[in-house]
Amino acid sequence: MFTQGRIRVIALVLADMAGVAAVWALVVWGYHVAGLGQYQPLAYLRFWPVMLFFAGVNAALDLYHGNWMYPAAPLSPVEEMRRLVVSSLVAHAGVIAYLAFAYQTTVGVSRFVVAISGVVTAFGAQTVRDLARAAMHWSGVGQIPVVLAGGGDAAKSVAASVAGDPYLGMRIVGYCEGVRRLGRCRRRARWDDGFFEALGIRYLGPLRDVVPEARRRDIKILLACQDPRLFRLQLDEFTKWFTYIEYMPTAEAFPIFGAKAIIFGGVGGIEMVNQARMRVKRLQKRILDMALAAFAFAALSPLFVVIPVLIKLTSRGPVFYRHRRLGKGGREIFVWKFRSMYADADDRLRRLLESSPAAAKEWRESFKLRGDPRVTPLGRILRSTSLDELPQFFNVFSGEMALIGPRPIVNEEVARYGASYGVFSSVRPGITGLWQVSGRSDTGYARRVALDCHYVRNWSPWMDVWILLRTVRAVLLMRGAR
Repeated sequence: MFTQGRIRVIALVLADMAGVAAVWALVVWGYHVAGLGQYQPLAYLRFWPVMLFFAGVNAALDLYHGNWMYPAAPLSPVEEMRRLVVSSLVAHAGVIAYLAFAYQTTVGVSRFVVAISGVVTAFGAQTVRDLARAAMHWSGVGQIPVVLAGGGDAAKSVAASVAGDPYLGMRIVGYCEGVRRLGRCRRRARWDDGFFEALGIRYLGPLRDVVPEARRRDIKILLACQDPRLFRLQLDEFTKWFTYIEYMPTAEAFPIFGAKAIIFGGVGGIEMVNQARMRVKRLQKRILDMALAAFAFAALSPLFVVIPVLIKLTSRGPVFYRHRRLGKGGREIFVWKFRSMYADADDRLRRLLESSPAAAKEWRESFKLRGDPRVTPLGRILRSTSLDELPQFFNVFSGEMALIGPRPIVNEEVARYGASYGVFSSVRPGITGLWQVSGRSDTGYARRVALDCHYVRNWSPWMDVWILLRTVRAVLLMRGAR
């Protein structure tokens, strides 16, 4: 019997193998068309086992989930990318080693092709997986059934994430919540069940029914969103049936990247790693920022000629625009951009806000406007491709900004961050960041604050690499600001 978990594992395995095959075919074809060496493309067909080798290494690194052999929940996207890089480099290094020791049988095969294929696979495999996950989410196939225990803020947050995120690959069949006293009557508590029902999640009964309901449906995975005391009371009962118990007691975020379970004399806990406080890691980030910014600036330098000419030809006003923002520690900095608005943008905004209550409300809530009348036609293109932010490379070179970091904000937005502003302002703002690759203009303000703080608390070099790759994808798909 093919359970949804097995279907998901098989789909991800096939996606990994198809990704390797596609990369090799493209690299071999490109190498042949470019005339680089006297190599026959068909000679590479003998290396088809590299697909199986790659999938095998992925399995050893727990890169599949949902079946009894693997974890119930997927790794974080950043950790998945890191392990895919390791897996691809190991698999292709094996091919190169084979070529080195079996020269007589591998004449006519380029090691350069193998190396390039390994690098492209390393950083492109997750994109192929994302396509497979999106297809499964859209079709409803490969969605692992789970039961949710709890009905508070944490449960709502988890339910919304599971329902809307193809990456997780789960389907909440129903939820259980405890019993609440109403006068002398004892009734089942249905904690805002309208929220869950809107997501297609049924109320299964009080918490005492979690195990019976799961057993009846043969569901072995539990998402527990209860307070610690209540969870501890039911843990022994849960372990009699569930194979996997995912425990998330609060909707509040805390650092998870690099976290590991620890035990001190029978007392269990979690060690959280704050890499942002490590001097070597901070130096590593600064060097990486400068190197990548210099490379990108050199590669995109023709745009610093073309865009200013287009700006001058399409609207009156200066080429560059600078805006006062808050940098590290709350220090004011000037952030540079290519001008994307009309010269009288402030007057246009004032007139719109005075004449349109809906626009005024939108501006108060997010400091952004859909169909902003201040933006020029060229400016809309620059914003959708994020090309208006290219001058911020100068802010990176001056040390005021980082290539990747939380978004720079204005004084009026500080209040929106509340107690989290100290965390937010402890690092340099970035040209791109977690918010920019997580929906950007489609993201509510509270979500933007959460994403910025999540980045600071969970920063690692691998997270920066992941964000950078997602930024390239967002630019190519024109998912920039509106």
